[in-house]
Amino acid sequence: PPLTPMFTMKGNIKERSIVLVTHSRIYSASQALRDFLRERSCQNLLYISHPLPLADVADNEHSYAEASRGSKIFKRSAAVLRSRNVLVSSIIELFLTLWWVFKTKQTFDLFIGVDNLNALEGLILKRLGRVGKVVYYTIDYFPTRFAQGWLNRLYHAMDKFCVQHADETWNVSPVMVDARKKFHNVTAAIGRQYMVPIGIWFDKTKRLPIAKIDRFKLIFSGHLLPHMGVDLLLEAMPDIVKEVPSVTLDIIGGGAELERLKMLAKRLNLPRRVHFFGWVADRKRLEGLLTQAAVGVAPFNTDILDDKVKNADPGKLKDYMAAALAVVVTDAIANARELEEHRCALVVPYRKEALVRAIVRLLKDQKLLTEYRKHAADYVSRFDYNRIFSVHIDRVLAT
Repeated sequence: PPLTPMFTMKGNIKERSIVLVTHSRIYSASQALRDFLRERSCQNLLYISHPLPLADVADNEHSYAEASRGSKIFKRSAAVLRSRNVLVSSIIELFLTLWWVFKTKQTFDLFIGVDNLNALEGLILKRLGRVGKVVYYTIDYFPTRFAQGWLNRLYHAMDKFCVQHADETWNVSPVMVDARKKFHNVTAAIGRQYMVPIGIWFDKTKRLPIAKIDRFKLIFSGHLLPHMGVDLLLEAMPDIVKEVPSVTLDIIGGGAELERLKMLAKRLNLPRRVHFFGWVADRKRLEGLLTQAAVGVAPFNTDILDDKVKNADPGKLKDYMAAALAVVVTDAIANARELEEHRCALVVPYRKEALVRAIVRLLKDQKLLTEYRKHAADYVSRFDYNRIFSVHIDRVLAT
């Protein structure tokens, strides 16, 4: 049944003014929240986006602010100054956020900061009387965020401060509450922490019937970092090819591992089997690539992970399922067994043989592949962004 009629908001968001501040790289929850607020005709939305200070972020990516009424953007400002140094970048972003908010000469009902630095900026603005309420929206929680001990301690001190002082904390996974308590003794304000999972636009995603997809195409989408385990997937490909000669693999994303992975594919004699697309910023193009594939693979490396993935809600899995892909994932995620029980994912240990076996099983058995694709779409429909954001925006604006 159509999902939209279920999401009637109690409050009148058209009369509200909201600031949303995030770090962006690709379309994710914060951009979805921006689109949700615009589609619900938010009277006054100030959306501020900062680039991540990463080596592979293009030099032409800068902080910017967009002021909108409903779906119409009436003003856009962009910064010139940026830095790849984390501390310098943080200072620049703090200044820019404060400057753009004060420049509006308005007081905002709500400030939503995606990550602790942005939430801290909201708390400063609240103290200065420029925003009414502050939401701290946490997309992930890494016990070891930075290699430098002092920087890691500073990061978690900011996290603790934001949880204690924000009006609400939104976590993408319920395990974040326990992780904060376990690693950094964050016991305050537990009652103001809510689960706001990563979602999808279910009704906006065009899923293809199995007759119109590439039955033997695998796909990986995400940041190419060591803990993502894409090297294991490449090493598994020669064995998969022996069993399924028509198999191909699309790798969407960029990162520190990109060049090494390209060299590995070449060394394994896979250049015609593996296609690297780099970052795909256009959401429609990304969805088009996903829907053409048969199986989405998430081979997280459990040998080097601490709690990076278990204390998060990997968006790639929901993107895969929204496109009606069957999923193969290693047992690194908190809800692995839930996906297994709903028969939308095959969960395997981080071993090449196990990965090969699961992928070959799906590619060779069309009936099984069709079943898992159907279950994946059915399962993920409950995470439609309209459903998720309506509940939480309603509550924070009403209280």
